[in-house]
Amino acid sequence: MNLERIDAFDINFVDSAARKEFKLSSSTGMGESRIYIGNDEEKYDEFFDFEHIEYFITEKKDLIKYLDDAYQEYMFPSQDYRSNITEMYNQLKNETEQISEELLIYNFRKKFDNQNRYYIVLSDGGDNRKNYNYIRNIVLPRVTKYCFIKFKDKNTGKMYIYMRPILFNDLKVKEEIEIVMDNKSTEVTESKKQIRRLKQSKYRHELLENMPFCPFTHVADDRILVACHIKPFSECDTDEERYDCKNGITMTPTYHALFDLGFISFENDGKLLVSPFLSNITKKRLNLRDGEHIRLQSGSDKYLEYHRNNIFCKMPTFELNDVEFKNKD
Repeated sequence: MNLERIDAFDINFVDSAARKEFKLSSSTGMGESRIYIGNDEEKYDEFFDFEHIEYFITEKKDLIKYLDDAYQEYMFPSQDYRSNITEMYNQLKNETEQISEELLIYNFRKKFDNQNRYYIVLSDGGDNRKNYNYIRNIVLPRVTKYCFIKFKDKNTGKMYIYMRPILFNDLKVKEEIEIVMDNKSTEVTESKKQIRRLKQSKYRHELLENMPFCPFTHVADDRILVACHIKPFSECDTDEERYDCKNGITMTPTYHALFDLGFISFENDGKLLVSPFLSNITKKRLNLRDGEHIRLQSGSDKYLEYHRNNIFCKMPTFELNDVEFKNKD
């Protein structure tokens, strides 16, 4: 398909929309399928444009990636869920991998209540509920965002909305989980921890020597600069990769977060790639221009390639011409 991106935005997946097993102990609801969007009816009507949207789409591989990303949260919950979600993980992973369809197709309709709250609610029909439940059965409240991209097939003029769940747990929480697990390991001695700290310090020093300022903001105050790994520390195969200063970019915190979450990436020559999952207004406010040349250190090609292929949130590519969707309103 020849796809043209129109706009994007995201919402927090709140507790009220979660399945009852994933609700927090402090909540009282039983689990409703309607999804809270916000309070600006005009804004959301313009985006969702239900009269002209053919249907919503999620890829099966998005759900598998979500479960991979959410593994730590399932194993070591940061919230007080009603059920033991750790015991549910393997079954959910197996069920998701066995989904027969590669594309999940479903439709929503608008609901706007008397308290000016805008929801999207599943339209009637078996395929709608079945396909959306593949998503709802695995997503965890408060640590998940639903990301929407509205796009048009330039060959037919038809419009669609691509929806992807993304784990958005606080990066600090993730780091704390890793630190706790590291401290609990009987194989990591105090001397090994000290060696790691020395290596991390050397890595940061060498990276700041090569890139003494953030290439976006040009801030050079090392008190607020972050030594950002290109290939994540946890995904590196060897210490050589973990502490290679070429596996790094110096950034200020906002751009570090954008990079770690896959909302920006780079070609090997430094050309900026901006994710279609960022809304037009966010890109404008952050002064992000797709294709702009950003000054990076040399020698990082293999790490940048990993980031583009595994971290960066790309525009989806799929064929919809042969998809049969039942129960479309």
